[in-house]
Amino acid sequence: MKKLLLIPLFIFCAIQLFAQEKTITGKITDGDTGEPLPGVNVVVDGTQQGTVTDIDGNYSIPVPSDQASLVFSFIGYNSETVAVAGQSVINIKLIPELQALDEVVVVGYGTMKKSDLTGAVSSIREEDIKSVKASNAVEALQGKIAGVDMTRSSGRAGSGYNILIRGERSFSAENDPIYIVDGIDYGSNININPNDIASMEVLKDASSTAIYGSRGANGVILITTKKGQQGKATISFNTYYGYTTPLGKLKMGTREDYLQITRDLYRTNNPTYWDTADSRINVTSLLYPEEIEGLNNGTDFDWIDAQMKDHGSQQDYHLSITGGSEKTTYAVSINHFVEDNFVPNDYYKRYSIKANVDSKVNKYFEMGNSTFLSHSIQNQGQGINYNMIPLVSAYDSLGNLIPVPNSRVPFSNPLIDQDPDYRTNEVYQTDVFSTFYGQLNIMPGLTFRSSFNLDLGFNRTGNFSDDYPGLARQSTASVSLLNEYKWTLINQINFDKTVNEHHIMTTVATETMLSRQERYYQSGQDLALSDFKWYALRTSAAANLSIRDPNTDHLPFRKNSQVSFLGRLHYGYKGKYLATFTGRYDGASQLREKWDFFPSASIAWRLSEESFMQNLNAISNLKLRLGYGVTGNQSVRPYSSLGGISEYSMYYEFGTTETEILGFRTARLETSPRWESTAVTNLGLDFGLVDNKISGTIELYQSKTTDILQYVTLPPTSAVTLVTENIGETQGKGIEFTLRTVNVSTRDFKWTTDFTFASSTEEITFLAGGISQDIANRWFVGQPLSVHYDWDMIGIWQTDEAEEAAVYDAEPGDLKIADVDTVTGIGEGDRMVLGTPRPKWTGGLNSTMTYKGFDLNIFVYARIGQMISDATEVMWSPDGRENSIVRDYWTPNNPSNEYPRLNPDLTRSGWSRQTVLRYTDGSFVKIKDITLGYTLPRELTNKIMISSARVYVTAKNAIVFSKVFKKGRYDPEGVNSNGDLGTGLPIPKMYAVGLNITF
Repeated sequence: MKKLLLIPLFIFCAIQLFAQEKTITGKITDGDTGEPLPGVNVVVDGTQQGTVTDIDGNYSIPVPSDQASLVFSFIGYNSETVAVAGQSVINIKLIPELQALDEVVVVGYGTMKKSDLTGAVSSIREEDIKSVKASNAVEALQGKIAGVDMTRSSGRAGSGYNILIRGERSFSAENDPIYIVDGIDYGSNININPNDIASMEVLKDASSTAIYGSRGANGVILITTKKGQQGKATISFNTYYGYTTPLGKLKMGTREDYLQITRDLYRTNNPTYWDTADSRINVTSLLYPEEIEGLNNGTDFDWIDAQMKDHGSQQDYHLSITGGSEKTTYAVSINHFVEDNFVPNDYYKRYSIKANVDSKVNKYFEMGNSTFLSHSIQNQGQGINYNMIPLVSAYDSLGNLIPVPNSRVPFSNPLIDQDPDYRTNEVYQTDVFSTFYGQLNIMPGLTFRSSFNLDLGFNRTGNFSDDYPGLARQSTASVSLLNEYKWTLINQINFDKTVNEHHIMTTVATETMLSRQERYYQSGQDLALSDFKWYALRTSAAANLSIRDPNTDHLPFRKNSQVSFLGRLHYGYKGKYLATFTGRYDGASQLREKWDFFPSASIAWRLSEESFMQNLNAISNLKLRLGYGVTGNQSVRPYSSLGGISEYSMYYEFGTTETEILGFRTARLETSPRWESTAVTNLGLDFGLVDNKISGTIELYQSKTTDILQYVTLPPTSAVTLVTENIGETQGKGIEFTLRTVNVSTRDFKWTTDFTFASSTEEITFLAGGISQDIANRWFVGQPLSVHYDWDMIGIWQTDEAEEAAVYDAEPGDLKIADVDTVTGIGEGDRMVLGTPRPKWTGGLNSTMTYKGFDLNIFVYARIGQMISDATEVMWSPDGRENSIVRDYWTPNNPSNEYPRLNPDLTRSGWSRQTVLRYTDGSFVKIKDITLGYTLPRELTNKIMISSARVYVTAKNAIVFSKVFKKGRYDPEGVNSNGDLGTGLPIPKMYAVGLNITF
């Protein structure tokens, strides 16, 4: 009977429950154009219940009660959260992110609204990061952040980038920026897949980098990885396959080109033959046996083509799953990246796993972990040999490799060392980067957060070269093991409070870091069994064993630590008067004077919020910023401030026996170097016009670096040869400009353009002892830190200049060198600063167009005004023996000003002035990326149970415009930090097809 009485009660409760549920309808439109937005996500806050808008922007969704809230989100727009509060129709206008001054950006040790920034901070959008087709996600910054100068170091698979933010500052310490991943110093090997990165910010001026104190002088790159989001699980798969070939190709001379050089060399020795026809010169008598055989067989072998495959490839596979509940969110991804170069045995493979978990234990406590595991395998193939001549082949009549194809030029066959059985240069790298955090929410606006990071790195580099029948070389092998261990502990308190028109944000933190490295090295020769490579370097299996690393920078043990206390105070009044103050007190073990303080202050005025600006409808945003700060540079080697000893040997005669006595002596005095410090003043203007359809930033800055650590060489008579002192000074200044425009924005068609421009100069202002130049180190007061210093080639002496040429001990056809010191003849005093590898300006133009489901992106990058050193130019051999590349050299019948005459008395290696040929203008404009994509209609993807699908094709490094490239050289971007364009591997161009799918 009691159970029967309960039935009406249950029915009544159920009726009341369902009576509260209601359906909300509405329409979502673009806040700019009023056009409907299809595909907007509409979710009941705190649940997994959701829907998306249809083609007309309409939606319909049931909600449990009037107390519920709806969250509206769409890529490229600000999310909106709206309470139901009795409404049955909710129409929303989503505001494009371009107008989002309330967009949150990452700054040092926290986040801040973009409108509250007072320093020079630049961000890059997530879609620009994901579009990177490279092993290093940092490539996304090239040309898209003003003031960041980037070049790829080489075309080698897995190669990195040379990166400078606002130029160079230091002589001996590093000039590279630091990378902060999820709040922790990550090191320079950014092996994170672009699909795992949510945002990247670049801190450029001292007012924004001073929070990093002794590590902030060279700029800071902040990388924030993706986290899980509340809602149902989302699975994403992204992949592409690329076909790669060299960007540019050196023109290999033909057999006829080589025969012509041979004839002209004969004419040089016998000048009366310059007017004699080629056919009357018995060229066969001038050739070596192998060359004669090739001449008779019709050999015309292209050695450059032989050392390259038809093409290379680049592949990337990335699978991720994200989701979570109201309490816990997660994001897990796996990635496999492969770059197989067009040069044999040159490849890079990477396998990685990333996992992120965040949990709200209760309203007072949160905790989480982010772990990244990576393992890579890189084999560094041999560079291209350009010294082989076309009259000889790499193969004999049976198809076997000839050990030494030409006795005239006794180089070993370069194809031998492209065989992995005979040469290997293999690098294994394993990294573990794991961060744990706990956050205590003490009260609204006040939190305490503690983060602990463990960073482990394991590197094994093995080199092996085998003997080969017919080559006079022994098998050799070496192995280097590097174990790195670092932990970081950060404890910080954050306070964020708004009272009436006053906004205060405060961060106070301590940071402790300890780093330790152990390195082991061993090498041997004449291996008993080549299959063992470097795995059996012991006395019974190899000769001449050694544990002395030839790289003197590789200390067997390094340990350094750092302790820091830091704080930041941000104050805003009425949202238009802003001020930020930071200070950091750093102590580092690698300096004798361990502690120093690095302050900064910056202010900003949002003029667009003033009443006198309200009637200027064309101006939607205008903010003036001014900042000053001091940062340091502690990236010097541990123990460099301590005294050092060096080994020496002397021979004594004991009777009739001479004996070597080994000993040690002081090689470096113990000194007390201080921190290098850089003071920067930055003036910035942020603007937005016509509802921010035109927006941008202008930055003016000036920096001065003092107390630069400089290694000073003492006279040979001193028992001490080297000391380290703080005695150098440099300064730099520049301008940066960023502009973004929304050219067209309609329902079906949108077109945006991003433009960046940066120009900077740097110079040395003081050297040790007040000297004006240090020629040994190529340092000159009034010049940039990196320069090309050499004789200046102003042409070739011509026939009508024979008398003047004789004054300089030259004759027609010889190099014409500028006489700088006016002393008769050309000597060391005639060397001069020719140029710098630093560009006069860099710029980028990124254009994105979308039409219905189609999208087109074109990115152009320019680097103008730098001088590079092209190593292929100095391979000109006056004696004619090694000239495999086509050259326009001087003859009486060809008065060229490009290359000097043939001279049998000068070899390539013995010709001291050949270096003048290598300097050239390295400016280039490159169409860096062209991508055409198509997103499948939602009506189609819904039928196959896919949330979204996009296919695309990409051309990367498609076209380059450059004086160097026009001459038939490789892509001039591939220079090292000194501006040297090597003879190794050219940068590839790539054509790729890709797929993005979300379930």
